[in-house]
Amino acid sequence: MDYLFPEIEQQNERALVVIGNGFDLASRIDSGYHHFKRWLEQNNRHRLIGLMDTFFSNQRDVWGDIEKALGEYDEDSILEYCKPDENFDYEHPTRSMAAIEDSPDWIFEPVLDEFIEAFNDWVNNINITNAEKICELPIGGKFLTFNYTETLEKRYGIPESDILHIHGSRLSNKKYIIGHDNLRNPDDAYNDENQMPFIQDTWCKIIDWMNRLVKDSASIISKNQDFFNSLSDIEQVIVYGHSFYEVDWPYMEEVVKQIGSDKPWAISYHKPKDLTQIDSFIRKVGLKNPKKFAW
Repeated sequence: MDYLFPEIEQQNERALVVIGNGFDLASRIDSGYHHFKRWLEQNNRHRLIGLMDTFFSNQRDVWGDIEKALGEYDEDSILEYCKPDENFDYEHPTRSMAAIEDSPDWIFEPVLDEFIEAFNDWVNNINITNAEKICELPIGGKFLTFNYTETLEKRYGIPESDILHIHGSRLSNKKYIIGHDNLRNPDDAYNDENQMPFIQDTWCKIIDWMNRLVKDSASIISKNQDFFNSLSDIEQVIVYGHSFYEVDWPYMEEVVKQIGSDKPWAISYHKPKDLTQIDSFIRKVGLKNPKKFAW
């Protein structure tokens, strides 16, 4: 195979390969969020699609980047959609307040549960049978993959012992991790002093529910600390098909912590606009020897 860093000895054994979803997509695997939407359509889950669009399309298309969209939720617009379609009964205010407070329990929270259930079902049904082998990968190194599929194991023959599926694997842990990074204090709901307390209480509840979908990267790193500690002798990092969105930076930062910022990194990009996120990460962690290559 052609090496990105030919000056380094023991290329295979001292390489860390980071795999993102772009790797599976390039392998002709239908693993993108738009494929998830298509799967929902094919399985008559149109109501879920519509409600996800309603609740999480405040800033962007949900199906372009679900994790980013989840973190951009607005608790007031969520409540406005869920509220009963009737005038407030000022003669019986307690009843009206209770109806408003309870409305997200019946509409919004079930959507979150249904979304996670559907996402897990879709991941379990991703077909990798016809996946193409698109490059040579170093045998004997370490692999950090953000993908749930067993592409590395089945298509490339990489031993499971050399791979960390940081967000879960179809071969073992069936509880797949998906989430956002917008952890908020539920007490933020009470910052609007002009709003009624029962509305603030409901906002607080919605924020608490959304906090359950925060990707707890610190806990995930802690649970997999043995893998990260094993990277101390890594001499090079190669990244294929990873977006470098901020929600996943903590894992990359842990890699830098273990191996130092002076080791060479080769980072793939698919489109020129991808370079913005990559360059932001490089500056954030102070990589001294990065290379970027179109792939």
